[in-house]
Amino acid sequence: MNSVITHQIADNLFLIRTIDRKLKYFEALWEVPEGMVYNAYLLKTSEGGVLFDTTKANYTEPFLEALRDLIDPKEIKHLVVHHMEPDHSGAMSAVLETIGDHVQVWGHPFAKRLIKSLYDLDPNFQTVKDDTVLEIGGKKLTFRQMPWLHWPECMITYIPEDGFLFGGDIFGSYGIPDGIFDDDGDDLHEFLHLAREYFASVIGHYKSYVNKNLLKLEGESASPKMILPAHGLLWRKNPAQIMDAYTNWANGTPVKGKVVVVYSSMYGFVEKSIQVVIDDLEKRGFNPEILRITDEHRDDLVDILGQIPDSEAVIIATATYEAGIFPLMAYIIDEILHKVAYEKPMLLLSTFGWGGMVSKQLKPKLEESSFHLVDVIEIKGLLDDESREKILAGVSKLVDAIHSP
Repeated sequence: MNSVITHQIADNLFLIRTIDRKLKYFEALWEVPEGMVYNAYLLKTSEGGVLFDTTKANYTEPFLEALRDLIDPKEIKHLVVHHMEPDHSGAMSAVLETIGDHVQVWGHPFAKRLIKSLYDLDPNFQTVKDDTVLEIGGKKLTFRQMPWLHWPECMITYIPEDGFLFGGDIFGSYGIPDGIFDDDGDDLHEFLHLAREYFASVIGHYKSYVNKNLLKLEGESASPKMILPAHGLLWRKNPAQIMDAYTNWANGTPVKGKVVVVYSSMYGFVEKSIQVVIDDLEKRGFNPEILRITDEHRDDLVDILGQIPDSEAVIIATATYEAGIFPLMAYIIDEILHKVAYEKPMLLLSTFGWGGMVSKQLKPKLEESSFHLVDVIEIKGLLDDESREKILAGVSKLVDAIHSP
């Protein structure tokens, strides 16, 4: 099966898609059993070609083969660099060598520094500012900087003549789609789920920049006819769907009734307590999204982070381990606070055997975060009637916080 495929998107515009089935951990961090695609694009005009991004280094040769099938590389006049992360720039050295010294490289000013530091290259670099325009073959490629989505040098390209928006990592997702476009038959609910996971894990820390940067999309560019991201599906049937989703995830807009429950339980003590929470939430009409770390099951961190942006509230329950927080939960909580901290109600629950330290270690950290910590409940040993009442009281506080304006 080919690792790089091409597809004609429109007149003289082609997708060059690298399909990475070997990938297990994106950025060597995020679990991606679904795999990944890296989308580059080629625009052919009467005045020469424009290549938008390249691909990951270990796919350089099949990428060059696919490129040669579409165009004589010497005819490419410009390389547009939306993002310098090596999954999109890893083949840059070989691509530039193949094209030749005449090619102009367009990018954010910081990209020039990264090209030098990552690849020791000093190409014919053209610095992009907001609304810098490259005119070629009757097209006006308009560039806009999108810093911190998710590196400082990120940018987009808009072609007003066609309504095409090249988003780089913005509007991307995990997964290997069966089709090319959002109307090719892929399960959009599942793909938006993967896009939300991608947003949470990759964009999440910089989510405050989403609205700031999207304000730069004005007029026609605010309603593009097609969104062409560097990962995942291409959006042509309903581009607004992925744009609205990004705005909602950035704002933490909740799905009514969704409460995320994340817990660790070594020997079932926390699990018994959290079941009281789940049962009470369901009686109240909520839909708990349950993610757990136990001796029989372990949800991926990327799944946990991906559930939080559109939740109404978050519940954290952790075992105590060596008079402290269960280590995996400590890591998960740190990543939640780093990537997907929102102004949402949160309930903290813990059990312990000989010493309850979780409230002392976690409470200050959570109180300093964006979350609104409504209650901290610590239970010693077995779940008894008194502990059950404390848990139910904590759930009531959480529900009141959800319903309060």
